[in-house]
Amino acid sequence: MMSKKKVIYIYLLLCTSFIMYSQENKMNVIQLNLGTNNYKELILKILLDNRPNRHYEIFFNGFRNDNSWTFTYPDTLYNKNVQFTIQESVSVDTPRYVGFKYICNNDTLGSMGLSFANMDTTVINAIYLHTDTFPNIPKLDKNGNTYFTKTLRDSYLLTSCQDSELLSTLEATSSGFFWYNVDSSRYETEVNKFIYLVKKYPNSHFLIQMLSTRSYTFKSKRDVQKVYDYFSQDNKNSYFGKGIIQYLADNYFKNSILKTGKNGESESIVTDSTKYNLIIFSASWCAPCIAEIPILKKVYKDLSDNLKMTYVSIDESKTVDEWGQLMKKENITWRSVLAVDDVNNIREKYHVPGVPYSLLVHPGGFMEPIDVRNTTELNYLYKTVQEKK
Repeated sequence: MMSKKKVIYIYLLLCTSFIMYSQENKMNVIQLNLGTNNYKELILKILLDNRPNRHYEIFFNGFRNDNSWTFTYPDTLYNKNVQFTIQESVSVDTPRYVGFKYICNNDTLGSMGLSFANMDTTVINAIYLHTDTFPNIPKLDKNGNTYFTKTLRDSYLLTSCQDSELLSTLEATSSGFFWYNVDSSRYETEVNKFIYLVKKYPNSHFLIQMLSTRSYTFKSKRDVQKVYDYFSQDNKNSYFGKGIIQYLADNYFKNSILKTGKNGESESIVTDSTKYNLIIFSASWCAPCIAEIPILKKVYKDLSDNLKMTYVSIDESKTVDEWGQLMKKENITWRSVLAVDDVNNIREKYHVPGVPYSLLVHPGGFMEPIDVRNTTELNYLYKTVQEKK
């Protein structure tokens, strides 16, 4: 359980953030008419994009009026908004969230992560359906360690909704595409689903931020471009739209000089541009990064005559020693360089959304993301590099 002192601190933080923003900015209002009310408090959590750093959250208290809750937040937060969440409290061990369901084409769509329109007032009318329990939801503690907790979700059925942004969110999250890497057998179907929804909701903020933050799951930038073309011009000019434009335009590897993990001397990431280079962004604390090491060892064994491999560790100062220990433990024989002095800029420069993340740099500098854990992409790597023999 949280201490009384910590609960008071969180409450003061919520009040302070509301007062600070409301004094300086135009405010948006979300009004929820839930038909019933079993909550002592509700809080609006806004998850904001903060690339190249991780996301960060801002909380706003809801104000109760009978069976309605009203949330007010500054519209200046909207451009970088990744997701809205409505929860009962931030100070309980078992979180309880408000989710919505919507019937579309005889299918029931639902989501706990939400997005609302960027407008003065959004009114949502809904009735309570049921409460779902999720027993093993992974969370991170303040030290970055994973633990599991129980989470509750109260689902409400929308009885009327004029907010197309919320509807686009429900439809997209229910289909589940591109939340994780898509296997090759479903890839074209998933891309076409994305295009279908963008055609239906060309102004959807949720969809364009999803394309921006999940662009690395696509096999090629051409496919990202195909989806992007169907967004409205206003969406293309948005914060996330501009991020996609930059991603699509940045096709050539721009070298950086970093310290080596072996002796601390400074070297370029790519030292031989006449060969193919596989640049692997990784970290000591990343379990999937460690899990892919056997694949990388086989790639190195099979292709090292024509392929240079380089690890770029994005470990910060508090974990960089663990990176060196990992290299020794796993007997890694390819190069390793450290971004420890400039992690944020390196992640931003190479559009690293998360790790593991790899770039195949062709002779001459053309680069493309590649996931060696994906069989199709691994075969493409072998075919491409071996053709140079």
